[in-house]
Amino acid sequence: MGVICQILLDKTANGVFQAGGLVTGTLKYFIDKPTQYRGITMCLLGKGKCQWTESTSSSTSYYSNSEEFTNQIVNLYVNTDKKELVSGAFEYPFQFLLPIDIPPSFKDDVCVIEYKITVTFEKANTRKPKNFDVAIPVTSYVYPCSLEPMMFCLKKNLFSFKPSNKIEVKGEITKTCIRPGENFEMTLTVNNDTNLEIFIKTQLVNRLIYISSCKHQKKFEPLIKNASIMSSVAANSVANLICVVPTFQDLRSINHTKIMRGEYKVRVTVKLHFPHSNAVLDIPVAIGLRKHELAIPATVSYHYDGAQPSCSSIAPHNDIFANKDEKNDFMQKEKEDSRNFEIVKEESSEDDEIDFDVNDAIKLEKLDIKEFEDGGDEENNDKGWHNKEAQSR
Repeated sequence: MGVICQILLDKTANGVFQAGGLVTGTLKYFIDKPTQYRGITMCLLGKGKCQWTESTSSSTSYYSNSEEFTNQIVNLYVNTDKKELVSGAFEYPFQFLLPIDIPPSFKDDVCVIEYKITVTFEKANTRKPKNFDVAIPVTSYVYPCSLEPMMFCLKKNLFSFKPSNKIEVKGEITKTCIRPGENFEMTLTVNNDTNLEIFIKTQLVNRLIYISSCKHQKKFEPLIKNASIMSSVAANSVANLICVVPTFQDLRSINHTKIMRGEYKVRVTVKLHFPHSNAVLDIPVAIGLRKHELAIPATVSYHYDGAQPSCSSIAPHNDIFANKDEKNDFMQKEKEDSRNFEIVKEESSEDDEIDFDVNDAIKLEKLDIKEFEDGGDEENNDKGWHNKEAQSR
């Protein structure tokens, strides 16, 4: 049987872990008979990869790119005595701190961005380690793409021998950066100075841009289903419209990576009868939390001392224990052998500072996010513990 391993993740409010937040849980493993191991490690690895092919009549080109977002390794056991054998059941409460500037989890036919915790058991007499892993769903913050509210205008001149041949749409979108599941709200004033009935259609468009290592790009623009509305405007009339473009909980903009970008646009289309062509305007928007909306937690880091982990070899964060027995074991262990811990508090008081320029294509020119640092020292003389606060990055 060898070794049996379980990686149990603590539940979160919405089922995902936030960038800049903690990933906590408990590792349980059982070794059925005395075995000599070179080492047992636990690793949080975040990485992304994209690859695709493009073919012509004479050749096929292959494109790819990859990126590592985090790689944190904890040594659970290191064999300093070559004669030492390990067996029995072990329990290890763990926690990892995710970097804040990382992309969310993502997967499609071209690109994968994933985060995993992997536990590796490396026997002394073999070169092939045994791995156990679990996926970590991650969400991140997004960059706002324009000031709010945002004004826009769309004009269309029809080819006609009559003087009435102009269509003008003026609008305002209240918020251009919203949370998943919220709605984009727009007010439109449509001046239809033609003899034709026209239709105003609003849609939510996902723009995916994959970037290879040689900077070649592949672009894809799928329409989001069930997120479009169409209204009619009579000939030679003026209409005031209120348009609501819905989003869904699984939609998120993707930033903080060099292998791809995931963007969203609200598309306003003036639909005309044949033989006239439609007029289209794309408004850049973002879906996700802003940076200052992420909660940055305090963390407890653990210094490995070479001992095999037991039920209470690491202090859980904020007195979070798997059960009462674990808490009692931990408190008893603290009385027998006090350990040194380093408390790291990260506080976020960032404000998004946005500088942009909207031209005829309505595009983002510049966006700066400023971070503020805060730190301090505190000391507990009663227990003899010395804690240090580190500045958040």
